[in-house]
Formats: sequence, structure tokens, C-alpha cells
Amino acid sequence: MEWKRRTFLAAAIPAAVAASFGFRAKGAMAQQPNPQRQQQSPPWPQPLQNPSPDDTPKPDPKQILKHNKEQIEQDIEKLYSLANELKEQAGKTDSTIVLSLPLVQKAEEIEKLAKQIKNLARGS
Repeated sequence: MEWKRRTFLAAAIPAAVAASFGFRAKGAMAQQPNPQRQQQSPPWPQPLQNPSPDDTPKPDPKQILKHNKEQIEQDIEKLYSLANELKEQAGKTDSTIVLSLPLVQKAEEIEKLAKQIKNLARGS
């Protein structure tokens, strides 16, 4: 008899819990309407408002390359001056004892500028 009671309870408790959650979920859905279901979009994609790509002017590749070349030249001059300043600062400080913060900041600025020049040279 004890075995029958256990099997009955083992089946009845999960069913009661599932039914309880089912009723709560239905009640919550009835109280709060789902705005996504009310505003369903069609299964096909909407056409673009302006499908003509000819309206937008395309940049001239020669102008872009010319601008990149000018920017690279300016950046190289700046890199050269920063490198000279770094060399002067390194000569003035004794880096075996203390590494100065301005020296590290100048080196980071040089590194950032060198990466910028590399990216411009690649055309990206």
C-alpha cells in the first residue's frame, strides 16, 4: 500500500505544479497584451525608400589618395619631431634609476602616431 501511495504522489505533485504554472502564465498573458503580436511585420523585407544609389556622390579615389599622402607627410614630420624630443628627454634623465612619466607618455604618443601612419599607408 505504501508503494501505491508513493507512485501516486510522485505523479500528482509534478502535475499539480505544472498546472499551477500554466494557470499563472495564462493569467499573466491575459492581463498584459503582447505588443509584438499586435504589430506583426510581413514575412518579406520592406523595399528601401530610396533604391537609387546614383543620388549619392561617390568619393574620387584619387582625391582620397592625395589627401592620405598629405596626411602621411604631416604625420611623419610630427613623428620626427616627437622622436627627437623623446631622444632629448631620454638623454636628460637617468632611466636606470627612475623612468619618467613624460618619457613614457611621449613614447605612447609616438606609437599611436606610427600606427595612424601605417593605417593611412595601407589605405584603411
